[in-house]
This record gives sequence, C-alpha cells and structure tokens, in this order.
Amino acid sequence: MTPTPPEGRYRLLAVASEAPDGVILWHAHDDVLDRPVAIRVIPITHPQLEPALTAAQVAATVDDRRLLRVLDIIDIPGPGATDPGQAVPAPILARGIVSEWESGRTLAEVLDARQGTPMSTGDSLDLVTDVARAIAAGSSHGLGHGRLRPSSVLISEVGETRVRGLGVDSALRGLAVSSDGTIAPDIAAADVDALGALTYLLTTGYWPRTGVEGVPAAPIAGGAVLPPSQVRATVPRGVDDLVARSLAAAAPARGRDRLPDAAAFAALAGAALDHVAPVTTTTMRPVSVGPASPARLALRIGARLLVVAAALVLTAGIAWVGWQLLAAASSDDVVAEAGTEGILTSPATPVDDLPVIGVTEAFDIVGYRSYDPYGDDDGNEKPDRRKGRENEDLAVTVNDVDPDTAWLTSQYGTADLDGKPGVGLILDLGVTRDVQEATLNLVGRGTALDVRVADSVLRDPALWTPLASGFAQSDRIQVRAPRPVPGRFVLLWLTQLPPVEGGEEFQGGVRSVSIT
Repeated sequence: MTPTPPEGRYRLLAVASEAPDGVILWHAHDDVLDRPVAIRVIPITHPQLEPALTAAQVAATVDDRRLLRVLDIIDIPGPGATDPGQAVPAPILARGIVSEWESGRTLAEVLDARQGTPMSTGDSLDLVTDVARAIAAGSSHGLGHGRLRPSSVLISEVGETRVRGLGVDSALRGLAVSSDGTIAPDIAAADVDALGALTYLLTTGYWPRTGVEGVPAAPIAGGAVLPPSQVRATVPRGVDDLVARSLAAAAPARGRDRLPDAAAFAALAGAALDHVAPVTTTTMRPVSVGPASPARLALRIGARLLVVAAALVLTAGIAWVGWQLLAAASSDDVVAEAGTEGILTSPATPVDDLPVIGVTEAFDIVGYRSYDPYGDDDGNEKPDRRKGRENEDLAVTVNDVDPDTAWLTSQYGTADLDGKPGVGLILDLGVTRDVQEATLNLVGRGTALDVRVADSVLRDPALWTPLASGFAQSDRIQVRAPRPVPGRFVLLWLTQLPPVEGGEEFQGGVRSVSIT
C-alpha cells in the first residue's frame, strides 16, 4: 500500500507524477496558509531517503525566486495514526518534502504546444540564462541540480522561469550533497551539460541527449551533434560557442575550455544575448495562448505605446549625448573611442562637466582584490588558477582617504603588458546591483580599459559580461552603458598601460572608483 500524507494541514488534490522507485509527487493544498503546494512522498525504505532530506534542508536556505522553494518536511505514518494521544504511535512509512507549487506549464509542455517550432534566439538565451542563474544560486550552497531536463523547468502563467528539483532530484539518484559547501564536480559537470542541452533544444527544436520522449533527436555528424547554426540558419555563432563549451555531445570548441559551472554558463549566455535582437516575449510568454480579453488587450496596447515613447526619448537623449561627446573630442584632453558594440563611452571628461542623465547614487564597495588570471611565472598565457593576483596588498588603498595612494600594476616593457591580455581589479558590491556607469581616477595618462560585470568571480575574463570600455588620455575617465547590467562583482580590466614618467617602462593603476 502506497503511504499518503495524513489528513490535516495538507489536503491532497491529485497525483502529479509517480516514479518507478516508489516516489510520488502530490499536488496538494496548504489549508493553514491557503496556498497550493507540492508534496514529494519518499518511502522510508528508499535507499536515498536521508541524502534527499539533507538536500531538501540545504535547498530551503537558497534564496532565489527562480527556484521552487522547499517549505517543510513532514512525517507520514501508517494507518491508524489519527489519534495523536494513542499509546503506541503508528510507524512512519514515508517522509514528505513540501515545496511551492507552480501552476504554469513545464518547458516540455510549452515546446509541445509550439508543435516543433523552436523559440527565437533571444527568448531561448533569456530563458536558459535564468535557469543557469537559478542553478548557480544553489551551487553557492554546495547544491547542484544533477538531473536538469525540460520537465524540470516551468514557465509560470505570468511568464516567470521557475526550476524545481534542486538537489533532491540528484540525491534520490545517488549523487550526494557536498559536505564542504562546494558543488560536487560531477554534479556541476552534469548541470553544465544539461544547460547546453536545453540551449540546443530551445534554439533548434531538437534534443541532443536521450531520455526525452516526443522530441526529435539532434542530427549527428562525425560523432557529434551538428552546431545549432547548421540546424537553424538564424542561430548566431555565439550560440554555437556556448553549446560547444557546455554540451558533452557537441564537438568541443577549439582553444576554449569547457565551462566549469552554471555561473560561468550564465555569464557566457548573457554575453551571447547582448549580441542578438531584443527578447520578444510574444513568442513564449505569457503561457496562455487563448485570445486576450479586451482589458488585457488595452493594457498591451498601452504598454507598447509607452515603450515606443520611451524609445523616442532614449534615442533623442543618446543623440544629444553623442553630439556632446563629438564636441568634446576637439579638446586635447578628451579622446572618445568605441568599445563593445552598443556601448557609450565618455573617457577623460570631468564628472562635473558631464550632462546629467537621471538621478544616480554611488554603490557601496565592500571589497577590493587584484585580478591577474594570466600572471604565471613560466610564460604560459593561459589563466592560472593558483595565483591570479598582482600587487594584492595595494588593492585596499583604492578609495581610501589618501588621494596619493593607488593600486598599481607591475611595470611592463610595453604598453600592451608585454603581450599579456590584461590585468585588473575586482570590486565587490556586496549584493547584486544594476551597474550602468563607472568613474575612475587613474595613475598616468593613456590607460585603455574594459568594465565588466558578473554574479561571481570568474577565472576567465572573457566570461564576464561587458559593460563599457574606453581610452583615457588624461588620468580620469567615466564610462557609461546604454542599459544597466546586473551583477555583484565589477571587473576593471586594463588592456593598455601608460608610460612611467621619466622611464622606459609602462605601469597603470587605480586611485579611486565610483560605481553607479
């Protein structure tokens, strides 16, 4: 007899799914808090019961809206346990993991409704980036998913991406939770592979792995699945690179390492998203495919009119700023260079003389550290994971009360750091912020730099999301992006250094910085 939760706080509505190992997922209702919930019932005899409960306890501490939260763990006794005061309590036959219930549709159901038509590249990358960030949030607690698949991803009725089964799914299949708070390598690798598979499915309509019914298998050539751009011509090469660095069934990218974890995947997917057309929510969200009500239609029309008006205002503002920059470029103290596509730069212009665009407030910076992933001693120009610092003891002097102190790079024989790709400084904002502008006081005249943003400290600088770039002919520079980039960490990546005064070497540095 299959154990079921006793009558009480949780009222059972229907069985949502049933696994061969006896685990049953119930759709239920919490009568105390008046909300729908899911209850995963695990028999007491299940060999992975304790790891699954441990994973659930850890998952309950992960605070990310994209994850379906674990709410409770309950005992499920056998028959005759209706009287709590009985002399001999009924034996516990199962344990129940109570979590949020999402009434939307799974990704598999959404794709099935599209009858094989893949999503747009923008929508695909937007969705898979959300999934990757949710998995990365769990990884920071030593918890991976381990069994990510289309049925693990849900699209809510309002278009939110939600992920279920974090930690518990993998624990039930023998992949244990890490005891030291770090994600287990095998689970991290499985999650990266699954994220690559989801990207392939969303952009092409084909599934590159096994185990998903009703979805056509990806075409294979030379023992590997074809790159997405060869399956669907509109897919950009950036998606090919993302898949090649994550999906085990794809041919590996030449000269590029496999992505180590979900955070790195999210960073690269976000960078790829910046180079495609804006996300079109009409192709995927909202989930409802029926005719819109007159009220909803009016809201949509009004929203689109607001978007058009805002775009006109923004276009006029950007044109005006561009005119100001061109006018300022005639000065010997100002050099404006184009950075990453779509980025505005305003180098070496005094902050007080810049036009004010909205109201900004500088973020608190809670930590500083140097960043030198190419700084090994044997001449190897690949990221060195053991060292990665340069003049670390000077990092704390940035933004101190002494304007003469600064974090300095080492001295190099050429302005391009003797051929090294760059060196930098990482700023910790403490929490995720919407970063749009950076103002720096530098050491020397002639520094070229990129400003990049990420949710975590990534070993490969190419994985950070570009914000803005510029060249400072003076010792002061302000760069600003047309739209904010969310992230907790800001990387100031110096790629060209100014000459040392009175010498033949080159050295750069940062005296102070403001992030808004």
